[in-house]
Amino acid sequence: MAESMPEDIVVDILLRLPAKSLVRFKCVCKRWRSLISDRAFAKSHLQRLKAGDLIPSQRFIISGCNGSLKTVDYEALDDGGGEGRMVVPHGIKPLWEPRIVGSCDGLVCLLGPSNFVIYNPTTRECIELPGPNFVDRVRLSGVSGFGYDSQSDDYKLVADASSSSDGNWKLAIFSLKSGSWRSIEVPFQEEFNELTGQGVYWKGALHWHVYVLCMYDKREGVIMSFDLLEEKFHEVLPVPVPEVDEDICLLGLGIHGANLFIYNCTHDRRIEGWITDEYGRGASWTKLFSVDCSAIINLDRDFEQTPLAYTSSGKIVIWMDTKRMIMFNPKDNTCKDYLLGTDLVREYAIYLETLVSPYLDGGAVE
Repeated sequence: MAESMPEDIVVDILLRLPAKSLVRFKCVCKRWRSLISDRAFAKSHLQRLKAGDLIPSQRFIISGCNGSLKTVDYEALDDGGGEGRMVVPHGIKPLWEPRIVGSCDGLVCLLGPSNFVIYNPTTRECIELPGPNFVDRVRLSGVSGFGYDSQSDDYKLVADASSSSDGNWKLAIFSLKSGSWRSIEVPFQEEFNELTGQGVYWKGALHWHVYVLCMYDKREGVIMSFDLLEEKFHEVLPVPVPEVDEDICLLGLGIHGANLFIYNCTHDRRIEGWITDEYGRGASWTKLFSVDCSAIINLDRDFEQTPLAYTSSGKIVIWMDTKRMIMFNPKDNTCKDYLLGTDLVREYAIYLETLVSPYLDGGAVE
């Protein structure tokens, strides 16, 4: 029957399906395999996905200290799915002890001891990147991030290549389309002293939380961005003031649906999360949750309890310590524990289940 249906009807039907189902449907026939593997189809599928609710298609990927890599379908866990099917291990041959650099459009950028890899956890396609030849080693402890430049239709990796001799900041940029590295220098700003870690991709730029010095030597939290088209840093957003306790520090950045998400790491009894879909200094934030977690938070622990995600049903996914997470229901203050394995969790990133290939020329991965 699949062979007899008109092409446009087949395409319209398949574009409505989740990426994970489409990966399985490649086995139906050669025609479907060719269609689903086509880069234009993957792009149309991504555009249709972004036009709707992204939350059901979002997952997070976690890396462990002994080199493990796992993906977690927290929406399915919330719906009662078993851990065995919803917490999935991933092994990538060219990568040892992966660190997470960032994610964009279903592609996750990872860094090993000596190499970068772009990986799609849904299709399990990956590509190993060459190292930059103008520095001995890029630093993940400095600025890093991965995102999409819509004008050039290209995915870019940004990494810290250390300061240059004249005081400017040197960054290494890899273009997935050209398959090559280049370096740029940006004038050093005082805010850069606090600019470290993985930038969160949102609306064509990478984002970090920093503190800037304001009037009367007061420090104010702001969000800085690195625009992937202009390849310049900007101060783009103020940080919202916590609703109940102004001493709470909203420091963590993430993605919720199509929104930028900011939260506090909970050495505090109360956790708050805010979202925005606006850009610029006048942008407003909307409170996503503000709950007292005294019943579940252990303030004597050294490890920060971090809200990773907010489910469609209103539960908060909290990374409790180095080996487990919980699904907390603020409506009745109940929670359910989920072990993430025996390895110590080091990092995480939200990603989207898509068909986007790390091979921008559409080449297949055997």
